[in-house]
Amino acid sequence: MGIGFWLKRLVLSFVVAFAILVAAQLLKGASSNAAISHGLLWGVLTAAVFTGSGYIRYRRNPACMVPAAGRKQGGESDQSSDR
Repeated sequence: MGIGFWLKRLVLSFVVAFAILVAAQLLKGASSNAAISHGLLWGVLTAAVFTGSGYIRYRRNPACMVPAAGRKQGGESDQSSDR
């Protein structure tokens, strides 16, 4: 998994966290400036923790991050046996 994957994951998680946090702050009655600054701060922290933890899991065992379609099931191997 290249740098592009991790950057997309970081940006997507930031955008989602930012939107949810700003909406929550606005619903609580905070000013828009306070809501945006709160969303920026916690959005960056949330995205960093989410992406960092995923990267650490990937570094420990890259096979767990491969999509299910690309994984071998059970004890299957690439070589077929004609016995």
